[in-house]
Amino acid sequence: MPATCRSARSQPFAGEGWAVGWRGYIDRRHGAVFFWSQKAACTTLFELLADNMRERPAAKRYFHSHSTPGHRCRRVIEQEGLLAVILARHPASRAVSAYINKFCLYRGQRLETRAALEPFAQDLHDRFVTWSGGTPSEEDANVLTFEQFLETVARMQAEKKKPWLPINGHWETQVPPGLGDTGFRYDEIVHVERLEEELSALAGRMGMKWRSRTLNRSPVAKAPHQGYLGDIPARDVASHAFGHGNFLSDATLARIAEIYAPDYDMFGYPLAPEA
Repeated sequence: MPATCRSARSQPFAGEGWAVGWRGYIDRRHGAVFFWSQKAACTTLFELLADNMRERPAAKRYFHSHSTPGHRCRRVIEQEGLLAVILARHPASRAVSAYINKFCLYRGQRLETRAALEPFAQDLHDRFVTWSGGTPSEEDANVLTFEQFLETVARMQAEKKKPWLPINGHWETQVPPGLGDTGFRYDEIVHVERLEEELSALAGRMGMKWRSRTLNRSPVAKAPHQGYLGDIPARDVASHAFGHGNFLSDATLARIAEIYAPDYDMFGYPLAPEA
């Protein structure tokens, strides 16, 4: 994994398109702006921030409602000299985790129908059905495969009219498209794969209190199914003992690399996650 990066702040603003993250939390007390993405240890980050506030927020939703659009965050970083900090996760692991958690198994319950999905997942399901020539219905079975999930995300990204606005935080890129072309680099990249080590070290450098935490992980089997599950309906996935590797093939890894190219470019991850 890449070492900590320093920001290259020589490039001027070019409006909203040059956001440094989709949204960030400005923490002037600790001299930093923190960026996150869903399915990349954002809850752990929120716990760290909450532990170091004079008055602890009642819920993690606080950090969403008190976050700032990315282009405004960059202005603050440039003008006030704050550090740009981001939590990063391997794009393939994150994509699989989003699919499992939002389409296969949620809080121990199998997601067998469209009605069982969260609203934003229903939206993706409906787009898939519509683009496949069907008509979405509340009674639809949850048949989206991982391969179809990736293709739907790719089309949603390709067809959005404003590239700097995310399609949905769970399956959008971690880094806004085009950011790397501006020369911007984050001051601190905390890798989810080494979260305990890197986030505790960062907290120490920034004078923040740190306590060890258990990651909120999508459930996977200790002894996964020996085979590929990327082409079976989401409602049937939970019938198998699955792990992240069951959804990754040469083809899906290549597609993930296309969809999440900004993340690979910025964070320097290899094509496939470590086993």
